[in-house]
Amino acid sequence: MAILQDNGLGTVGGTMATRMFVKICGITNRFDAETAIAAGADALGFNFWPGSRRYIDPLAAIAWIRDLPDEVDRVAVLVNPELSQAWSIAKQMDVLQLHGKETTIFCKKLGEMSVRFWKAVPASRPHFAMDTFYAERIVLDTATNDSFGGTGMTFPWQWAREFIAANVSQNVILAGGLTPANVAEAIEQAHPFGVDVTSGVEAVVGRKDVHKVRDFIAAARAGQAYHYP
Repeated sequence: MAILQDNGLGTVGGTMATRMFVKICGITNRFDAETAIAAGADALGFNFWPGSRRYIDPLAAIAWIRDLPDEVDRVAVLVNPELSQAWSIAKQMDVLQLHGKETTIFCKKLGEMSVRFWKAVPASRPHFAMDTFYAERIVLDTATNDSFGGTGMTFPWQWAREFIAANVSQNVILAGGLTPANVAEAIEQAHPFGVDVTSGVEAVVGRKDVHKVRDFIAAARAGQAYHYP
């Protein structure tokens, strides 16, 4: 359950982590989920936004998702949900990932309800500022006009490095166009806490390529995770 014991309004801090946190997103079926877990993924993302090409119906999928091993975070990706919808899904999943234009007021309410959630923030330009979202983690993704993640497009990783350096109290997960071929370089340039991939490990939209999943996780783990105090 994506419910904390405290009010969720603090930021996550600590020391440098010993391995890179890896999330495999856009999971649509149990086989891909189990493949990613076997390869060493720390978190799996399930898109519950109907506008996504990787959408899955939570009512149909929640049983097999909940049956997955507890050592992996089961992340529900939502876009501009109502508070009641977010609360309902939070009771079934480990973490919410808000990928729309959710306000700081909305996010603060989730925190006050002790809901675990991450907030996706679009990297739109160099030296951009971020509102206070009270999130456990920040997912830094490519900014687009008509999509909410999963585009396969990168953004300048130096922007990510500047953002991370300016927000040292946050654990930042880097997303946006990552692949087995570029993830190590992205980590070296940006110094994130973790990485998040969707299209970069797919065979076709909504189906993962087992070899790409394994290669991505191996390449990411060859780098260093950065967990700022």
